[in-house]
Amino acid sequence: MQTERGLDRFVSFLDAVVAIAITLLVLPLTELLDGAQPRSGLGTLLADEAGQIGAFFLSFLVIARLWLIHHQVVETVGSYDRAFLAANLLWILTIVLLPFATQVSARYGADRPAIALYIGTITLSSFCLTAISLLLWRRPALRRHPATPVPLPWPSLVASALFLLAFVVGTLLPGVSYWALFLLFLSGPLEAVVRRRTTAA
Repeated sequence: MQTERGLDRFVSFLDAVVAIAITLLVLPLTELLDGAQPRSGLGTLLADEAGQIGAFFLSFLVIARLWLIHHQVVETVGSYDRAFLAANLLWILTIVLLPFATQVSARYGADRPAIALYIGTITLSSFCLTAISLLLWRRPALRRHPATPVPLPWPSLVASALFLLAFVVGTLLPGVSYWALFLLFLSGPLEAVVRRRTTAA
């Protein structure tokens, strides 16, 4: 039986898991202090572990961005079904996996499997969000206001396509590696083009 309380509990569960995952990102940084030599100075430690620190901030921003998108989507939800639950559980799996993928990328750098794991995890997370958005678009009964039409989720579709492109480019071209994620800056212009063509049609 689907109830509003059941939906609230599920969303609260997802938020709690995201909070745990984003907190776990900092644990490897605290471990850096265990083997550090105080005489070498904090500046030396930060310089030596720049890759690890950079991976932390990048993953923090990634998880925060994914949660914000998920939050915006869930704000329109009024009910749920098995497909909605499954898509969200798969999405939260990608969030839980990100701290591990972050550690892998920090340790193995531009190693191709490390790049594939990191960008692939983010790409799968984006596809899950797109799937959730498409479910809400196709199934009005899931929405808080079923009678209100919603447009096709072009922002999610464009972002997922760019993540997939970043995954392919970053994996096949190790020299590009994680810099392929900068393709996401094209999302704004591409969304504008898609909207113009959709409106014209």
